[in-house]
Amino acid sequence: MKTARTVPNADGFTLLEVMVALLIIATSFIVLLHSRNQSVIAADYARHMTIATLLATEKMGEMEQMELSATGEDSGNFGEDYPEFVWRTVISDTAYEQVWEVRVEVSWGEGEGRRNVELVNYIKAVTNE
Repeated sequence: MKTARTVPNADGFTLLEVMVALLIIATSFIVLLHSRNQSVIAADYARHMTIATLLATEKMGEMEQMELSATGEDSGNFGEDYPEFVWRTVISDTAYEQVWEVRVEVSWGEGEGRRNVELVNYIKAVTNE
């Protein structure tokens, strides 16, 4: 009859130790994936915000170069170059004569995820006198 031998000083890990180690590794992996996803979201937001700010600045420059003769609103898009961005301008009166408030808003996104950048400038009104 054979008897089972036990080795009194055998080196190795128990099943419980291996399972705890795997649990720690899996938890760390989940935390790292979450951090990476947050970084990607932040980078995408920063990219959109930078583009929108540059487009708004460009549109404001166009507004400053135009001879504005009336208050009102206008809107449009930036064509095929930036299809996800749309602009809106509002020209309104101020408390000062011959000074108009010009607002340029550039938006992107859909629904609750819609974001925008808005620039405000004051421009001397052109009169036909």
